[in-house]
Amino acid sequence: MATITPGTPPYILVESLRQATSDRFSQTMGTNWTVEIDASAVLPPGEDTVLCFQLSTSGELEGNAFIKIGTTDAIYLAQKLLAEPVDPSAGLNQDRKEALRKLLGQVANQAANSLGIRFGEAKIEVEVSAIEPPLSQGTSIAMLAAEASSKVTMYLELSPELLASLASAETAAPAPVASAKEYIDVAPHEPNLGLLLGVNLSLTLRFGQRVLPLREVLDLNAGAIVELDREVREPADLLLGDKVIARGEVVLVDGNYGLRITEVADARQRIGTL
Repeated sequence: MATITPGTPPYILVESLRQATSDRFSQTMGTNWTVEIDASAVLPPGEDTVLCFQLSTSGELEGNAFIKIGTTDAIYLAQKLLAEPVDPSAGLNQDRKEALRKLLGQVANQAANSLGIRFGEAKIEVEVSAIEPPLSQGTSIAMLAAEASSKVTMYLELSPELLASLASAETAAPAPVASAKEYIDVAPHEPNLGLLLGVNLSLTLRFGQRVLPLREVLDLNAGAIVELDREVREPADLLLGDKVIARGEVVLVDGNYGLRITEVADARQRIGTL
């Protein structure tokens, strides 16, 4: 069984999911949620009534992860999502299951975006579906999500295939540059890089994108609204050419748009876009 400790490939995925869970829970439910990882916690042996979601990855990472939630915690989260009165005796109907599936889909997609930056702008796609809980396999860990009035526990399980894919992707990914000073130390070794440092480059801020058939493009007119694939609070992309080199929060600076960077590709990857 793989060990989930800082610096290991599984930890990179778990940390991305932990941060995404905190962000999406807080934004969707309008309260401050904190999420902690507990590698020693396991699903209680008597907890046989659980709701299980499968996260299927494709692209740079291949394999499955499973999120298991006890029925009581699942009902509580679903009722918070749907702005229903909290009633532990309520059933877990299809509407509540679907609300949870959509929320975990948002968590998975945010984590995939973060992993894409970590693994050199890799394309990582995640599909979330509710399934019957499978037999335990791979590596398990607990995510403890808490707000002011309550705490819920979600059990994350990584399949052996996903663990192997993580290790392979980590080996192939370029080593990140730790700081600006390290970049300065490395830069002189890049052939003729000094000749380019004064060149002006055009950066593009992308709020989102949408694929439309030609018919709809021709029908566009003043006042038409095109819905993008990104929610208002999701990070925007900073592009150099057609490559994403950073992501962050859109801000206003003296009446102009700006970007407060929260994720950035390492220096060698940015040099590779030139």
